[in-house]
Amino acid sequence: MNPRRVLWTSLLMFSVVAWGFQEEKVTVLASGEHESGVKVELLSVKRESPEAPTVVTVRWRYRNDSAEPRQLTHERTGSIDAYRLVLDTYLLDEVNRQKFPITRDEANHPVGSKNGATNQYITIRPKSTIQAWGKYFVPESVAKVTVAIDGVEPFSNIAIAK
Repeated sequence: MNPRRVLWTSLLMFSVVAWGFQEEKVTVLASGEHESGVKVELLSVKRESPEAPTVVTVRWRYRNDSAEPRQLTHERTGSIDAYRLVLDTYLLDEVNRQKFPITRDEANHPVGSKNGATNQYITIRPKSTIQAWGKYFVPESVAKVTVAIDGVEPFSNIAIAK
């Protein structure tokens, strides 16, 4: 077989494989340091759809750039533990001084990411990320909110995207 052809084929295959492993570029709206030392990055604050204009979905991630695991939660009391990263989050309309807690389902569970297990702390591994999200009922008239996530300073004046 032609050595040049083998080289070009190998380079092409390597390029396709490398392209497949590239991390997706995500816009970070705001970031802060969690009390555990990891970075918390706010990724989106968006209204669900025209059919559900009062539902706002918030997405964020925890990024541990250190070589050590970090514990993100302080309690482990039962079935609610899997929801600890979203449990005490809320949105705040500072203009009208209104607080919007995370939405609950019919079983009273938070409508948000489940990032752990019953009776366990939530820990993030070294050099890794954990994605989290939550849903909130916010009136259509509210255009900007403060996003409060447990363990990090609130992210103020965040516009709600449509």
